[in-house]
Amino acid sequence: MEAWADSFPAEIMVCDPQGVILGMNETAIQIYAAVGGAALIGRNVFDHHDEPSRSQVRALVGERCTRMYTTQKAGQKKLVIIAPWDEAGAYAGFILQVLDLPENLPNIIKD
Repeated sequence: MEAWADSFPAEIMVCDPQGVILGMNETAIQIYAAVGGAALIGRNVFDHHDEPSRSQVRALVGERCTRMYTTQKAGQKKLVIIAPWDEAGAYAGFILQVLDLPENLPNIIKD
């Protein structure tokens, strides 16, 4: 993973079209340390989701377009971004980013 991604304060996973994890940034490795951390690279990201989450994420990935939503786990609200990536103009998989959101997130209007 690129150096900038390792210092980025969000979980980043890069997956192939079938969901095999190709790379993880340091934040993701630390978050998933209890279930393998970097050893998850080469394993399928869908194997780590229970239903109905697994089917929901598969459906979003299958659309091959950027999707964003918020979720909450253990009281922590998170922004989830699932976006396709390509290589030489062909669909190569998807990138999963998960960012913890502060309780009082400011909304700055710029118009």
